[in-house]
Amino acid sequence: MDALDVHVEGERLRLLAGRALFWPARSRLMLADLHLGKGDILRAAGIPVPSGGTRADLARLDALLAATGARELWILGDFLHGRRGARVDAAWRAWRHAHADCAVAVIAGNHDRALDAAAAGVDALADATVDGPFVFRHAPAAGGPGRFVVCGHVHPVVRLPGLPGRHPAFWRRSGVLVLPAFSAFTGGHLLPPRECWVACTGGMLVDHRPSTCA
Repeated sequence: MDALDVHVEGERLRLLAGRALFWPARSRLMLADLHLGKGDILRAAGIPVPSGGTRADLARLDALLAATGARELWILGDFLHGRRGARVDAAWRAWRHAHADCAVAVIAGNHDRALDAAAAGVDALADATVDGPFVFRHAPAAGGPGRFVVCGHVHPVVRLPGLPGRHPAFWRRSGVLVLPAFSAFTGGHLLPPRECWVACTGGMLVDHRPSTCA
């Protein structure tokens, strides 16, 4: 399966194998940890990493908007990885122009100190923005009475039997859903098997619900 519907606090949310979350009631696509420009920053520091990561991530985002028909995009922190270079700026401007009819909003994360929301063509949201039964944040924290937290920051990953490497995952905890890092070029926090998670691998989802799952 490439999508999984879950019901949280009376709302239907759709987990997508493309490492994003869709809220049909708001026609809103949500993701975390896009980290635009990370490759450029590492290459500028003399670290030999492949180019093209920004273009590939934005192409994946194109596909998710087309598949969901989302009218809104919320990025839950770390939209940037640091100061963008000219190539990253141009790629984002082209993407934003192509999707001018989609409202884009960003909750600033710990890597977003250089973010100029107006220049990027996005709306700035406060951390701990409340909408319906949810609190949207960058990093996990308590949402308050009756509020379910949706966030990023942690970059959850898991190991899957018979498959090499580590795979991004949605991490479901009591009162919290941590989204996988959207960027294909990130590290990750390895989850133990006792945790409740849904892994993203090869365009498919793997749902893992042990008896200890909250």
